[in-house]
Amino acid sequence: MGVILPKPRGQRNCANKKNSIKYCEGKIVQNFVLIWLDTGITEMQKDCPYTISELNKIYNSITLYTDLDDCRKFIEKPRDEQIFLIVSGKLGEKLVPLVHKYARLDSIYPRDEQIFLIVSGKLGEKLVPLVHKYARLDSIYVFCGQPDAHKWTQQWKKIKLVVNQIEPICEALVIDAAQCEEDLTPTSILPLNESSSQSLEQINASFMYSQLINEILLQMNYNTREIDVLVDFCRQIYKENEAQLNIINEFRIHYQKETSIWWYTRECFAYRMLNRSLRTFDINIISMMGFFLKDIHNQIKDINSKISKRTGPFVVYRGQGMLNEEFETIRNSIGGLLAFNSFLSTSEDMNVAMKFAQKSAGREGKASVLFEIEVDPALTLTPYASLDNVITCQPKEKEILFSMDTVFRIYEVKEDNDHIWKIKLKSVSDKDLAITRLTEQIRSEIGEGSPIDRLGRLMIKLDEFEKAEAFYQILAESTTTDDKKKYAWIRNQFGYIRYKQGRYKDALSLYQEAMQIQEKLNDGRNLDLATTYNNMGLLYTELNDTSKALSYHEKALSIRERDCDVSLADLASTYNNIGLVYDQRNDFSAALSHYGKALPIYKKCLPVNHPWEATLYYNIGLAEVLLGKHMVGLENLQKARNIRKISLPSNHPSIASVCNSIGDTYQEIRDYPNALKFYEEALDVGSRVSHVNYSNLALTYYRASKILDNLKQLDKALEYAELAVKTVDKSCTPNDTDKVRFKEHLEQLQTRQS
Repeated sequence: MGVILPKPRGQRNCANKKNSIKYCEGKIVQNFVLIWLDTGITEMQKDCPYTISELNKIYNSITLYTDLDDCRKFIEKPRDEQIFLIVSGKLGEKLVPLVHKYARLDSIYPRDEQIFLIVSGKLGEKLVPLVHKYARLDSIYVFCGQPDAHKWTQQWKKIKLVVNQIEPICEALVIDAAQCEEDLTPTSILPLNESSSQSLEQINASFMYSQLINEILLQMNYNTREIDVLVDFCRQIYKENEAQLNIINEFRIHYQKETSIWWYTRECFAYRMLNRSLRTFDINIISMMGFFLKDIHNQIKDINSKISKRTGPFVVYRGQGMLNEEFETIRNSIGGLLAFNSFLSTSEDMNVAMKFAQKSAGREGKASVLFEIEVDPALTLTPYASLDNVITCQPKEKEILFSMDTVFRIYEVKEDNDHIWKIKLKSVSDKDLAITRLTEQIRSEIGEGSPIDRLGRLMIKLDEFEKAEAFYQILAESTTTDDKKKYAWIRNQFGYIRYKQGRYKDALSLYQEAMQIQEKLNDGRNLDLATTYNNMGLLYTELNDTSKALSYHEKALSIRERDCDVSLADLASTYNNIGLVYDQRNDFSAALSHYGKALPIYKKCLPVNHPWEATLYYNIGLAEVLLGKHMVGLENLQKARNIRKISLPSNHPSIASVCNSIGDTYQEIRDYPNALKFYEEALDVGSRVSHVNYSNLALTYYRASKILDNLKQLDKALEYAELAVKTVDKSCTPNDTDKVRFKEHLEQLQTRQS
């Protein structure tokens, strides 16, 4: 069971599950997690606070486990962060063989059973086999009273140290943490379309939206208030870490735009937070650090304009470790594009880069790679700068630092004699990217408003409604009611956010407020009013008031058909929305008629693989299925799914919804294997969305369980039935009928199994 350790001064014990304790719990702002597994901690062990305190100097969050199985389950769970594990000698002997093969496990450090891990007999022999295989486990360090007694550790490459003092472990952790950050540089792969050397078969949505967000952030104006906001946030995150708090205070006092690169190259909170937020697409942290991003970008541009004399191509290098699955994706994408979604550190000295590559040599689950990058100044629009004459926090290594979102073409991947993979990249012109047209379309849809407004619109497009609301709240605070046009627009946007959150009463009130202002303005340009009418129509469709829904959509259509400045995409969307009303009236033929009016307009004005086109195919497919045309409907639903997977982030709820609909359709025609396939895809996506819809997720578990039952897979059906019952209980608005139905199904399966 879990125990409470005596706490060093200022330390907060944030617990506390049955068999785990988390120290300095909070938002993870670095790319690694430290786990300490110890079955024998007691309150009498006075050296525990000292050890925790020493580890806190390096790690923001430390999780202590006292139960082997709970620790194993944590390591098994998919995560973004690398995992470092401290474990006792005997206990580690059981655990390491089970987790050692996992690529995200990098090194191992054992811990003494006498002080931290008190285990007896064969317990240690069970531990290693439990976690050795897991990719998320990055490093293991064995901390034990008698290092020479644990010969079993010699067979595991990932075990870094076997020692009886915490200080050597801390020293090793500093080095490993820095390497971990280098190895997890955020990238996107854009594969080549075999049919055209200048187009892409698949668009990496995270890269596209990352470009847009960074573009908007670079347009914003910042002042010292943004620094204060970041500093206050960091003080909360690192409040148990005295070393980082000192650096944060130093940052607040001494940070200037001219020192941004110095701070970026310093191994501290700023680099770790920024790197992780760009890799995980954490818009909260990205926007909070927007001033820092802009300052680094501008300093790179300034250095380049002052001292760059390059006129022809030159070569730079970068060495790092890379997870095998990521490496294989690059290896299989020759001719495609590799985009670095963060600032990219390289060196003109191949030997410097090779040292970084060699650090990962021989690590299980990882490939050691050396990027050889040919840079053509005539093609590369992303700014870069030599840091030779710049004050940085790192030794001079002929470093060339590129700004965010640099794109290169993958020309060659080959292995050298030292088991280092050399990846040759070359500059590519932005004009060569098929993604450019779609990015331009999304950019035009976001509009020309203020950077805050554009960020709000982009967050709505990404279904990040809480983040969108935060941006519009900032905009509202700087807008007076005298600016009626802008004020009405903000109220409309708040209304749409409420609508998407299912808060229909609030949405209606906000829409009505916006509509009343816009109707009185009558400035001869009523496109904003048409947007509000359109949103009112969508709301009444959800409220099953099809008469009012149709009335408002027809008002929007009347304005949009007459206004020569109307966006064709908006006009097509109006036809689509009218089709939805007829869908709700079960007049599927009329619905398909209006969808048919929208489709050619979309094809004319939108780039290939636009999310709006996917929505239209989705609506067409559902209407056809409801008319009994299952195979034709499936064809259009598959089109919707394929476009959404290309043009939206991989965890977007719209992907889950279309997979559910495809699964439902296959279930109706009794094609159970395909139904199960798409339900499981929906579960995978639905469990990874920013804000999980537990009601929908539970319903999918239930449907998948029914399919598995039909396929005579009782054990798996029972597992999914249990998940349905557990998941629906997490919903803020559970459906009582569903809860009863899920429980009855579970009980039936349990009866049959017993």
